[in-house]
Amino acid sequence: MLLRSIIFAGAVHGFFLILLFRSKNKGSHSDYWLMLWLFLVSIQLFFYYDNQETNSFSGGVSGILAFSIPLLSGPILFQYICSLSFGKKIDYKRLVVYFTPWLAYMILTGWIKLSHPLDIFMKFGYPHFSSNISSVFVYVFTLPMAIIPGLYAIMGLVVLLRYQKSLPDEYSYTETINLNWLKWLVFTILVLFLVLFLFIHFGTQLHLISGNTLFGYVGALLSLYVFLIGYFGLRQSTILMLAITKMTAENVTKDAPYKKSGIDQSAVEHIYLRLLSHMETQKPFLRDDLSLAQLANQLSINSNQLSQVINQKSGSNFFVFVNAYRVEEVKTKLLNPSFSNFSILGIAHDCGFRSKSAFNRIFKEQVGVGPRDYQRKNSTKSSPIV
Repeated sequence: MLLRSIIFAGAVHGFFLILLFRSKNKGSHSDYWLMLWLFLVSIQLFFYYDNQETNSFSGGVSGILAFSIPLLSGPILFQYICSLSFGKKIDYKRLVVYFTPWLAYMILTGWIKLSHPLDIFMKFGYPHFSSNISSVFVYVFTLPMAIIPGLYAIMGLVVLLRYQKSLPDEYSYTETINLNWLKWLVFTILVLFLVLFLFIHFGTQLHLISGNTLFGYVGALLSLYVFLIGYFGLRQSTILMLAITKMTAENVTKDAPYKKSGIDQSAVEHIYLRLLSHMETQKPFLRDDLSLAQLANQLSINSNQLSQVINQKSGSNFFVFVNAYRVEEVKTKLLNPSFSNFSILGIAHDCGFRSKSAFNRIFKEQVGVGPRDYQRKNSTKSSPIV
């Protein structure tokens, strides 16, 4: 009874989240992918909810259709990851490839169901087969449910790792846009499908868990995913949409004197000198949301050129380059009596750092000691209180 209540709540919450996303004034592409994923998973949860009863309404073709939903939700979740991380738009040719396994699966299982209507039926959330059905078909029917969603989960993890690796080249901060929550959710989904496959094939045979309640627990876990991905997705899509909008708008530079890439060494030297002068005089690093596109726009050059210059001349990426200036600014103010009434954290925020944890980590990486120890060793004045 408790499992059914959790599953029902998850399904209803999924549709409620769809309404929330629809009510947003400016929905991003990732929002629409997430809404489609929520719709499919909510339907799947209603299927699990119904199948926890002995006399369910989805024991025939509708049950097979609902059981096949992971073949659709897997690629939809992957497309959401691509859209949320890199802002990728719809590739219709790729979508055809994504949905071909589901279509082939439905044709095959539909034909089997129509030709052997009494030999395959859905009960307690998963398929049951009579002895008239070959064991080969049983594996054909169940294996894709573990392999295909698992494959898309792995692909999603690869995309997220690539995205996180690219962040230091584009942003001077990563705290709110690193998508760690999505990485761990996708990883646990991968584990869930692998464990589910093992339980279906071995768990019930070894009496580790009852087949009657197996998909009740699966539905309860899936309900938890709906709550988590809905909450974080609603929050994250807004943050990333603002960041991507800023980068897109500010990357349109006027009178850029160089081509998009391939600038020669003399041009690199010239841009680097301009960059150093700009950083010293204008101090753009004091903005806590400074991005590569914003800085390139200020210098009237292309962001690819600026990235090339920073990489070649400083030997680091954009993230390290900008935060080195922030650390130097913090060091100066920590020893300046004019800032003695400021807390260390207040000085950090004033110098462009967004969070205490990021500031402490970056400062110690670049200086070798924490900010309080640095102040204590280099100043005769008492340390401010954080």
